Amino acid sequence: MLISLLQKQTPFIDLRAPIEYLKGSLPTSTNLPILLDNERELVGKTYKELGQQTATKLGHSLVKDQTKDERIEGWIKFINHNPNSYLYCARGGQRSEIAQEWISENGIDIPRIEGGFKSLRNTCLNILDEASADSKEWIIIAGKTGSNKTGLVSTLTNGIDLEKLANHRGSAFGGYLSPQPSPIDFENSLACNYLKIFKDTVLFEDESRAIGRLVIPEKFYNKMVNSKIVIIDQPLDQRVKHIYIEYVLKALEKQSPADLCNKLKGQLEKISKRLGMENYSRIDKQISLAFMNNDKDDHCKWIEQLLQNYYDKMYDYQLQKKKDRCIYKGTWTDTKKFLVES
Repeated sequence: MLISLLQKQTPFIDLRAPIEYLKGSLPTSTNLPILLDNERELVGKTYKELGQQTATKLGHSLVKDQTKDERIEGWIKFINHNPNSYLYCARGGQRSEIAQEWISENGIDIPRIEGGFKSLRNTCLNILDEASADSKEWIIIAGKTGSNKTGLVSTLTNGIDLEKLANHRGSAFGGYLSPQPSPIDFENSLACNYLKIFKDTVLFEDESRAIGRLVIPEKFYNKMVNSKIVIIDQPLDQRVKHIYIEYVLKALEKQSPADLCNKLKGQLEKISKRLGMENYSRIDKQISLAFMNNDKDDHCKWIEQLLQNYYDKMYDYQLQKKKDRCIYKGTWTDTKKFLVES
């Protein structure tokens, strides 16, 4: 039943306290807690010291009158907008039982998840484990940096955009201003996205196991690195243009030129040893010049230098270990056509 609920993208009311929710939730859940963090802490402490009955009594004294009415009102409003919703707490215990009872007293029936979030979490982990051994064919989209692999994955109905789920573009320059999700959120979202693919072939972008600070589950990643690959072969000038748009123009929509300049220079410094000091110094100066002049050509120069002196060399080395798995190589447009028709 739980797999079916996740596959249908069922809306969930997550009754846990905000501190619990932030550690990990489900992509279709909304946090409408029955106890706030401080209330949960008091009830938990009482439970440990004086037992369940006293803790439950305290909980009812904390959530009563107007506070109780407001929380019930929030749940009912959500249910009215999402008639097929379910509710859950941490383990399907008292919090969800009490909330379900209060909602029922207002003339509305809502099912709850037996076993709570723990059961849903275990289901997601099982989905990821079983995916690594199922009969679906996985194809990995590879290509040099700037080939717009992510754009191709996201345009195909059987593609899973791991970088979107991780909120990180997967390289030293790949971080966004907004934080990455928790590891639990990432894994649960990956499981739910996998369930939405009904085709026999699943497409992923070629990734390292770590995407920013998040890690692809081991069994899942092992299947990825043993799957067939297709290679997008884009000219250098088109890759430079794509990176300029993604990493400079779009980034400037959300931060000042000075902040972006400092961010890029900081990210460059992290790979300075692998670049070599001569290359690092030259690219660092070119970034400063590009922002000082606000000049597209100057930006394209440091991007081209970074590709040729770092990313392309690294890609060529890695590709040697993957070439036996390659089933197609072509431009972005031709690769998309191949994947759609195959």
